[in-house]
Amino acid sequence: MSHTIIMTGATRGFGRVAAEGVLDGSPEAHLVLLARGTAGAELASDLSRKGYSVTSIPTDLLALGSVRDAADEVAARLDSGELPRLRKLVGNAGALFTNDMTQSRDGLEATFAVNVLANHVLIRRLQNRFEAASRIVITVSDAHFGDFRHNKGMMPGPSWTNPTELARIDAFLRLFESPP
Repeated sequence: MSHTIIMTGATRGFGRVAAEGVLDGSPEAHLVLLARGTAGAELASDLSRKGYSVTSIPTDLLALGSVRDAADEVAARLDSGELPRLRKLVGNAGALFTNDMTQSRDGLEATFAVNVLANHVLIRRLQNRFEAASRIVITVSDAHFGDFRHNKGMMPGPSWTNPTELARIDAFLRLFESPP
C-alpha cells in the first residue's frame, strides 16, 4: 500500500545512501525530499529514473518560514490526494557550526535552528496528517553533547539554562565568559 515518506538531509553523504535504502525497503512509497537549492530536484530526478516515486520541495532549514511553507505544501498535497497517506518522516539534515555567532535567518543560533527547531516545526505543522502507526526518525548532529567523543571538542558542552537563551547568537560568550 502506497504511503508518503518525508526526508531532510538526503542529498549527500549518509543521507543520500539512506534515501535509496528507504526506497529499496519500501518501493511502493513516495519520497518527498526537503532540500536547499536544486540538490533535491537533482536527486529526485536520479531516483525517479531508477523507477522510484520521488518529489522535491525546495526548503531552507535555516529559515523557519521556509520550513513552514514546505510543511504547508506537503499538507496541501496530502489533502488533495496528490500524495498518498503520510507514514514516515526522516529528519536527517543536521548542521554543526563551530561557533555560536552563526545565526539563522530568524536570528537564532544556527546549529540549534537546523537540528532542533526545523524538525519541531515540520512535525508540529504536519502532526494531524500522520497516519496512525507512523514513524518519525531524527538522526541529526550530536553537536550539543559538547564532549570530544561526539564533536571532537569543536563545540562547548550544553549549559542547562533557559532554551531561549541558548538559541540566541552569542549565547556561549554570554554564558561561559569569566567575569572581569
